[in-house]
Amino acid sequence: MLRLALAVSAALAVCPPIIARPVSSHARGAVHTIRELRAVGLPGPEELRNGPPAKVPGLLRLLNRELRALIIETLNDHARRGVPGEAEIMDQLRAAGWEEVPDHKWNAYGEIVDILFDFGGYEPGILMVSTRLWIPCGSSDPDSAIYVFRGRARHWELVLAADADYDSQGTELGSGLQFKLSPPDSDGNWFLAAANTPPSCRLAPPDLRYRILQPGPSPDKPITLLDHREAIDTKFDPPFEIRVEEDWFSVTRGKQRKLDGESGVSIARFEVKDQQVRRIHPLALWPEDFLDEWVQLSWDEAAQWTNPSKLPNIQAWYSQLNELESDSTEIRVVQPCPKQQDSTDRWVIELWIDRQMNPTAKEEELYVEVSRKQGIFYVDGIQTNRPSGCPGSIPPTPLADLKLPSW
Repeated sequence: MLRLALAVSAALAVCPPIIARPVSSHARGAVHTIRELRAVGLPGPEELRNGPPAKVPGLLRLLNRELRALIIETLNDHARRGVPGEAEIMDQLRAAGWEEVPDHKWNAYGEIVDILFDFGGYEPGILMVSTRLWIPCGSSDPDSAIYVFRGRARHWELVLAADADYDSQGTELGSGLQFKLSPPDSDGNWFLAAANTPPSCRLAPPDLRYRILQPGPSPDKPITLLDHREAIDTKFDPPFEIRVEEDWFSVTRGKQRKLDGESGVSIARFEVKDQQVRRIHPLALWPEDFLDEWVQLSWDEAAQWTNPSKLPNIQAWYSQLNELESDSTEIRVVQPCPKQQDSTDRWVIELWIDRQMNPTAKEEELYVEVSRKQGIFYVDGIQTNRPSGCPGSIPPTPLADLKLPSW
């Protein structure tokens, strides 16, 4: 027995006992909030349409604050070894008493979908972290958060924080929320682009919200360069895609055209420079989709994509087209025209207008001339008679499938 005691003492001298890491107060706070959310549970189907119970939005905000504090604490923990990630945050939550529920048994707001750490090679020393909480639907519940940190090793400073509500439109991770960080420009400035489909329990047409943010006076007060909403057709796969470069951002989305209600594709691309945002080409990939985008712009914007020599005449027709009711026309013909000496692509679009839906419309048929020069579409003319030199009556090409095209 004496030899055994001496052996144990020797082993402890060589291998000292592992001191348990103290449980983070923020992990305890997050677990407590999750338990409160689970106690609320989900309302019935009828009540669900009125949005979440009154306590839920505040609890979701509190849960996001605790998770954010836990992430910051973990990133700057000098006792930490290795690269932090989702597993470390989840382990701390479990140590604080969190019992994970499989996603097929979720019946309460605020279950953790994922916590993602993206080092991504951003320069200089940029880290993006996102958290996603589960809600069945809602209006302004902060179910997702995006954080941008600057630093290295165990010294990370939060420089930008943004909430985003999303409604997943499919099984893909980015089907309801996408965000990307631009490469830095020559002065080291970058921007965060985020797009999401806000959730709704009501039978309302879905929309897409997209924003461009830059660091502001504090992480929670970023500079908003753009905040816009557009209708979206969620039958597309995926419903939308975003792209960023050093000086521009774009969102490609599936849509139902305003003119004729058929499926189309929109491209909203913006130059981002000196804290200013300006829409630039392309607006679309096909002439009928371009025309549909053009009629919905303000005239100041539409004039950029209009033949300069015919602005006054086209502006008068634009005003009538801009005021048309949704899905009150028929695009009968999208006829490619013979190329002229400058090799510019040209089309004539025949538009039939339902005058019962648009009683102030003066004409039932219009012919719109569209051209594409160096990849940029323009409206070259609008008239009541078909222009000469462009015979044929090819109808618009229906989309073979509802997949977003690359460009």
